[in-house]
Amino acid sequence: MKLKKLHKILIFSFLLSQSLSAGTIFSIDVRNDTTGDSFHEETSDILDLIDTFDKDSISAQIDNYVDTHQISADLDFRGLPMKLHFAENSTALNLNIASLGINETFNGVDREESLRLLEDWFKTQGNVEQVMKELARVSPIDPIAGNPNSLMATTVEGDFRNGFQKVASSQKGVSSKNFLLIAPTYKSLDIDGTHSDNFTLPLAYSFNMSDNPNEMLTLSLPISYVKVEDAKSYSAGLGIAYSLPVTDSWVLTPATKYSLVGSKNLGTLAQMVSGSLTSSYKFDLGNKHAISLGNMVGYYSTVKFYDADYAFDPGIANTVFRNALMYSFPTDSIYKNSSLDMFVIDTRYTGTELYLESYDEIGLSFGLTKNALNITAGEDNYEYDDELKLGISYLTSSKADGFEINFGYSF
Repeated sequence: MKLKKLHKILIFSFLLSQSLSAGTIFSIDVRNDTTGDSFHEETSDILDLIDTFDKDSISAQIDNYVDTHQISADLDFRGLPMKLHFAENSTALNLNIASLGINETFNGVDREESLRLLEDWFKTQGNVEQVMKELARVSPIDPIAGNPNSLMATTVEGDFRNGFQKVASSQKGVSSKNFLLIAPTYKSLDIDGTHSDNFTLPLAYSFNMSDNPNEMLTLSLPISYVKVEDAKSYSAGLGIAYSLPVTDSWVLTPATKYSLVGSKNLGTLAQMVSGSLTSSYKFDLGNKHAISLGNMVGYYSTVKFYDADYAFDPGIANTVFRNALMYSFPTDSIYKNSSLDMFVIDTRYTGTELYLESYDEIGLSFGLTKNALNITAGEDNYEYDDELKLGISYLTSSKADGFEINFGYSF
């Protein structure tokens, strides 16, 4: 999406309502203070609001409207209140965003020019950046950060999956080939009355670096689609991770990733870079029983996005800590050469203030080893138990709850 279009979307968005009701993303209340008339609309797509602010459209909604009337409007842009005001017989447009301490007046020769001055103010002063950063703090559905379905959270989850869950659920042994991992994931989330669905396809290709199967170089390409009411956002990333065994039980995995998210419906476009270090330590209890500890620290930051003559960066930067405890044991009584992982995960964000800064997950994952999958073919020489897995987890926090289902297959 072009930055000029993004600015236009934000400007037209100012004429919206004061409260974000459950089940709707945007709402609009425009009042003609001169006549006492008003109108209200709700939508899940900010692009649908553009035509609302055409002069002819306002005239159709408010009888006897002329552009010398006093007009007031309130905006709740995904949880961020803003106000606009045209005084009677005035072309001056006043903008107020209380949470950012912004109170600006734009004096054009007519009201259309005042709106253009507002657009220029966003472009030249970098205030789009302020708005986008504030949305990560006040919006339960921001695509960039602040909720478990955001780009930042999905990236954190992917880094931890590659550095801990994939490593901790494998057995010692030698693999004779590299492998591709496909792990589609569905996450359903309710956060302060707003529901969102996340569909993620993490693709990863791992190269064995030595006879130790835990020493791997992994290239990842996660692709995500998030739906909130009728609004959609899309993200993709490209990452690299190197799993380095310190001992037979301890593996360290540094990783770096570039990610991009965009949504025309929600008026968002941003890119992010990250670096993380994950530690996976397995306590072997014998008889294929094990307890694993996972600890990750990562730094995730938006970076400047360039579009034609403009550039912007929301300035969202967070250090993230993700810690887990997992108990793994064989389930041969259910199916030969199968296993079950039971885990709890705690995630915490520091740095830029976010809408949701911590949450916990509890879940389990059932898997079949390559031995089990190939036993009918007489192939019994594999030593990984990470070929096929089905997992489910429950997420809980002070503001959100939800569940995740994932399916992993490597070959």
